Amino acid sequence: MIVVAVACSIALMSTKIKPLVSIVDDDESVRDALVGLVEWLGFGVQSFESAVDFLASPSVDDTACLIADVHMPYMTGVELQRRLVEQGRAIPTILITAYPNDAVRDGALADGAVCYLTKPVDQEVLIGHVRSAVRHQLDP
Repeated sequence: MIVVAVACSIALMSTKIKPLVSIVDDDESVRDALVGLVEWLGFGVQSFESAVDFLASPSVDDTACLIADVHMPYMTGVELQRRLVEQGRAIPTILITAYPNDAVRDGALADGAVCYLTKPVDQEVLIGHVRSAVRHQLDP
């Protein structure tokens, strides 16, 4: 019996929990593409159609990096980021948009966004920001 318990303990210790990247975008094709990319990077991933859905999920506290669209109905990515900051949740947030706006970008970066990227997003740039954000979150 002790041998089984020890073997189970060793198996659990060697199981590595993947950092979670959450994606919030109202465009299903963008969500699907980002999910594929994040999975390819080896991270855990969950996607949400809206900021409201993300905030209502149990994944909020487990999220190591958030990728959010700026322009969404009900709550924008910028509003989502601000809400998280107000709640004391310092989730590294990458904002993406098809409608770049310097004032919105400057405000989001001042509020602590990791970056503000324009669609179509350069995949290598996004990968660099995701890896950096997760690394910073896991080892501040």
